[in-house]
This record gives sequence, C-alpha cells and structure tokens, in this order.
Amino acid sequence: GALRLEQMFPLTLGANIGTTVTGLLASLVSDGVSALQVALAHLFFNISGIIIWYPIPFMRKIPLDMARTLGKATRIWKGFPILYIIVIFMMIPLVLYGLSSLFQQGSKGYTVLGSFLSAILIFLIILTVYRWYKGGLKANVLSSFKDRQRRKGASDALPEDMEYIKAELARLRDHTGLADEIDEVVEEEQKLKE
Repeated sequence: GALRLEQMFPLTLGANIGTTVTGLLASLVSDGVSALQVALAHLFFNISGIIIWYPIPFMRKIPLDMARTLGKATRIWKGFPILYIIVIFMMIPLVLYGLSSLFQQGSKGYTVLGSFLSAILIFLIILTVYRWYKGGLKANVLSSFKDRQRRKGASDALPEDMEYIKAELARLRDHTGLADEIDEVVEEEQKLKE
C-alpha cells in the first residue's frame, strides 16, 4: 500500500494514545474516582507499551515481525483474521477468566481444580509450541490454510448456473462429433451385456 509497515507502526501507537485521551476526557465528567483511575490505568498501560516497544530498534522488530506473520497467514487463508479474532479476543479471555474464577472461590477444592487445569493448560501450550517448531505442526497448518483457500477459490470460480455449463458441454459435443462417438460406445457396451 501507500504506507510501509514500519511507517504505520508509530501511527498505530499514536492512535492508541488517542483512544486513551477520549476515555480520560469522559472520566473527568463522571462523579466517581474509579472512572478516572481506570482511564489513567489505560493511558499509562499504553504509554508503558510504547516505552517498551518503540524506542529500541531491536524491540520494534518483534511486533513488526508478528504483524508480517499475521499478514502472511491472511494471504494464505482469507478466513484467518476471523479465526484470530475469535481465539484471541473471545476464547482465550474466557478460558483465563474461568481459571481465575476458580482461584477466587475461596474453596480448597476449586483452588486445586484451578491448579490442575492451569498445569494442563501450560502443558498443552508447551506441547503446541514444541510441535509448531519441531514437530511439523506449522507445515500442516499452512498446508491446511492453503487447501482451504484453494477450495474456496475453486468454488468461487464455478459459475452460478450449472445448466449453462451442461448446455455448453452438449454444444461442444455436437460440434466436435464427440456425441456420436459416445453413443457408439454406449451401444457397444449394451451389446456386450446382452
């Protein structure tokens, strides 16, 4: 496009600060202190993110490389952004919220269950990362994404009206004389069956 990823990165960081200013202005109108606390926490969270990721050029590469990877996955399979949004913004927060609620129940049983489920979750994450880099999971996922996109492209390329295709095929058979040959083969097969 018109802007390279490296040029877009500071604009995105500035936009994050801009959204926090809106929340800060809204909190100044409210009566309670808690709204101002949340708005300031949001502002300082984004400022600390900028301090961590932007000033050091080596650190800038991490989010930029992640963005490139997400872009490559989207090029391979157009449905990836929807899957990414569902997993990152819905499923993971629900799982983590469910785990944290187990620890807040005040019961030893729920705490043990939360610890057990957390250990299983950590094991699954480690196993997935290992299989991604060493076990061929990355190649399998990428080939699956490519197959999905190829099938969708083939499906989109099909005409809406299959009757048109049948009529066109019949016209081509008549034009090339293939219809007569097919009729002869069918007659010979019927004679052999008798």
